[in-house]
This record gives sequence, C-alpha cells and structure tokens, in this order.
Amino acid sequence: MYSTRLNSPTNRIVLTGLMAALALLLELFVHIPMFAEYLLYSPGDVPVIVTSVVLGPAPGVMAAFAKAVLFVVLTGKGGPLGGLMHFVASGGMVLVLGLLARKTEGRSWVLVPAAVLTRVALMVPMNMLITPIYTGLPPSVIAQTLVPVVIPFNTVHAGVNTLVSLVVLKALPQNSRRPVDAQNRS
Repeated sequence: MYSTRLNSPTNRIVLTGLMAALALLLELFVHIPMFAEYLLYSPGDVPVIVTSVVLGPAPGVMAAFAKAVLFVVLTGKGGPLGGLMHFVASGGMVLVLGLLARKTEGRSWVLVPAAVLTRVALMVPMNMLITPIYTGLPPSVIAQTLVPVVIPFNTVHAGVNTLVSLVVLKALPQNSRRPVDAQNRS
C-alpha cells in the first residue's frame, strides 16, 4: 500500500518538500548551544535523514539543501558560508546514510557510526577552510578548536540525530520503512 504511494513522482516530491519544511521548522525553533555559543544542536536533520532512508539519497540531499538555504534566507544567520557548511554537514551525512540504508537493510546500527564518521570527516576540513574566512581567525586558532570543540560537537550532533531518526523509522509502518528501491524488488 505505502510503496505504491511512495513510487509516485509527485508524491515523492511533495513528501520531500514537507520533510524539508519540517526540518526547517525544527532548525528555526529548536536549538541548543553546545561546546561553544555559536554551535547549536538542532534536530533538523531528523526529517532529512528519514527522507534519505525512505525515499533515497537524492531526495534527502535536496531536503538538506532546501533547509540550509531557507534557514539562511529567513534568519540571515551564518550567511552564505554558514549555509554552505550547514549543507555540507547535513547533505553529506544524509547522502551516505541514504546509500547505506539500501545496502544494509535490517542492520540499522551501522548508520550511527557512519553518520558520525561522515559528518566529522567533512566538518574538520570545512572548518579549516571556511571558518578562517567566516570569522577572520587564523587557521592555527581554528586548528586548536578541532579536538575540544568541532569533533565532539559533530559527533554528538550526528549521533543524536541519527538515533532519533532510527526511532522515528521504527515507528513507521513496516512497508514504508523500506527504501523505495527495496520496495520495487518486492
């Protein structure tokens, strides 16, 4: 029943848009400073991760892009460089999770370490490249924040959001949890 609905291109686009909107609302209204006042935890990645696992990596990345762009447009926070970093962090993570979900169906425990490793692996170089431009601080100062701030923040952010996403996915009806490609093979 659900697979037919999810296979309709129109329904997939609408669902992706709705999940991006939910992600944006969570980004706008639920945020907790962690490790530094400028690093905010938000559950906004949860709908994007769910989108990537259920609909596929491309819709997940599109939802992450829409969330990042709209957040900057609506709030002005972070500007284009902050939006870019936000998109790389979320988009890269959901791309990997969407691809892995198809390969590891039934072994969702691998998604948490994959999310953490992906986000940390992307955000360490991004912080070294973009944060000096964004803040005007020299790269040597940014490098000193990697171990005590950047890596722990991204570890917690990715880990918590992926765990919450797995709980949400478990609450969905069985047939809608499977990636669309897997539903097509049934």
